[in-house]
Amino acid sequence: MAGIIQHEDQLCVSGCGEQENNDHLILNCGVFAQLWQLVWNWLHVYTTLPSNIEDHFLQFGSASGHARSQCSLMFMIWFATSWVIWKEINNRIFRGQENTTLKLLENIKLLSFWWRKANCVYFPYQFHDWCQNLLLCLGGT
Repeated sequence: MAGIIQHEDQLCVSGCGEQENNDHLILNCGVFAQLWQLVWNWLHVYTTLPSNIEDHFLQFGSASGHARSQCSLMFMIWFATSWVIWKEINNRIFRGQENTTLKLLENIKLLSFWWRKANCVYFPYQFHDWCQNLLLCLGGT
């Protein structure tokens, strides 16, 4: 039937069997929830976050316990993570290819590093520093 979305076309692109919606795709799908956990581990933040996008975003900036001036960096990492997930979803749909969560994490680190370097007049850190000791980089911003 024309104009009707088939049931299987409403399912999550990760193959988890759940119905696709924004909160599920970006945050709650097992594949992408695992990626968020890897991001948290990289940030050395251990907390439970809301399962809806709006609250997740708002809490993300303050969850690290860093000063207010450093919250913008946390929001940037949130956007980088969401962008990498969005690109991965499109990669799976349109190219039939998927990356591992570790590869996606590396993409987040690289993207957020370049965004930070592009928006900071003096940023003395290298990519290795960013990946291995983000807290050092946070302290130097």
